[in-house]
Amino acid sequence: MKIVDSFVNKVLIPFRLVPADGLTPEKIAFSIAVGIISGIFPVFGATTILSLLLTLLFRQNLIVVQSVQWLMGFLQIFLIIPFIQFGAFLLNRQILHINIQQIRLAFQPGIVAGLKTIGVLHLYGILTWIIIAIPVGLVSYLVFLTIFKKKI
Repeated sequence: MKIVDSFVNKVLIPFRLVPADGLTPEKIAFSIAVGIISGIFPVFGATTILSLLLTLLFRQNLIVVQSVQWLMGFLQIFLIIPFIQFGAFLLNRQILHINIQQIRLAFQPGIVAGLKTIGVLHLYGILTWIIIAIPVGLVSYLVFLTIFKKKI
């Protein structure tokens, strides 16, 4: 319970500092869900652009979405390889055991060949992200909606 209280006090309550014009618990929860979904997108450097596009598409609070997306960066690092591996599994491709040495080997034939290999791996990861984005977003929304309805 102490961990939950700490999380609420250090992470959730500071979101109260966001300008409250038109921000309902539903809108804040949805903004956080959009930030989570865009923050775990398995392509480095694309999360900011994706979160901006989703923010504009769903007309959410940019400060909340970008803040959450930025906080998810650490989780993104840990999820990229499992996303790629699961995407390869779904497409009946060889199970991948990715490490830095293999990435270096991909670029030995040339930069274009390396980018092509890495690009295909990212597509495997994006497939996994597409599959989990809606359920993760829905669960995140419902959890944060419950929290904010109780706290606000």
